[in-house]
Amino acid sequence: VQRNVDKLLSSIQDPFQLSMSDALLAATVLCAEKRCHAVVAALNNQKTNRLPTWIHLDVECGSISVAASISYFSNSPAESNPPCILFRLACDSRSGRFVPSFPRSTTLLRLLACSDGSASDIQSLRTAAMTSALRSGSVGRKGAGGRIDGATREFTGRIVRDAFDALSRAVDTLGRRCGVGGDWNDIDAQSASLRERSVVQACRDVRLSLMTCSGIAAVFGMAAIGLKVASGADPVADGAGGPIDDSNNPGTIQIPPLSVHLRQRIVEKVVNEGGDETKRISILEGELLAVTAKMSDENLELICYDVLTATESAQSVPMRLKFMPAIPPKASISTDVFNNENRLPKRHRTEHNGRTKSHHTLDEVEKAALWFESILNEP
Repeated sequence: VQRNVDKLLSSIQDPFQLSMSDALLAATVLCAEKRCHAVVAALNNQKTNRLPTWIHLDVECGSISVAASISYFSNSPAESNPPCILFRLACDSRSGRFVPSFPRSTTLLRLLACSDGSASDIQSLRTAAMTSALRSGSVGRKGAGGRIDGATREFTGRIVRDAFDALSRAVDTLGRRCGVGGDWNDIDAQSASLRERSVVQACRDVRLSLMTCSGIAAVFGMAAIGLKVASGADPVADGAGGPIDDSNNPGTIQIPPLSVHLRQRIVEKVVNEGGDETKRISILEGELLAVTAKMSDENLELICYDVLTATESAQSVPMRLKFMPAIPPKASISTDVFNNENRLPKRHRTEHNGRTKSHHTLDEVEKAALWFESILNEP
């Protein structure tokens, strides 16, 4: 902030550094910084709405960094893990709106946030097949839908894009209601209470969107890199069916899980087409390791599942036949995996106020890769 203030003053006062463009740029950065501080202060205010303990918000040069303490075991508290930066909400200098930005290493998450077809081969093939069928008239527009695993056929890219769009709208609304600079012009005695009530409602909406987007970023961002390192294969979206509804793990995010193929085989089946006529078809059965997350006010935990799917053709969406939780290693084994004796222990970086400083995504990838490797090697 001080650097931009000095730049603004020098651009309008120093006769040797006069520059209107530099002055406007410095003023824009200062306004964005103030707006980010106002939003974070409102969200961290316990009177409005308290954030979950595993979410950490910081203001960094006109943007809000969203970090989360990720847990890998049910018995490990999230507070014991240093927060990992998942994404940022940058304040656009032209429109003043908040735009999500992601680390460069999280390629899959960046593609899904744009609903890019290249993020999911299944989505690209399915879209091409449906477009060809609609043009030829073989499939009506009403029959273009369908249900997969009890859920409407909706791909991961669209769900991720809608989730982050909702977060941007909620943070924009909160930023307008908080206000930056000057005092409020209260019309009557009830103006202050009504304004506080509107801020509380906006904080609740941002809180729900932050929890959902943090879980999505943890799975398709950080966990995707760790799973690729541990398995040696590229994780895929939409490969394990729709969202997993597990009664033993309440609070699971309602989004198709991330998955990586372990084994595949072709199974031939005989299908009765009516009367005495039969037809032999081939189905591709795949065994996958699926990754998702469950959330609560106290914890953000990654969960793995062993999934069996069946695919009729390259254009069809995989149908999940069954799934079961992948048994994680015991706590003693996982502690030895994370705390290798051959490496020097790292001390958590702290800020001037004593809080644990958020670390980069790739620092958390190392821990996630070791955890995925222990699960894949489990007999």
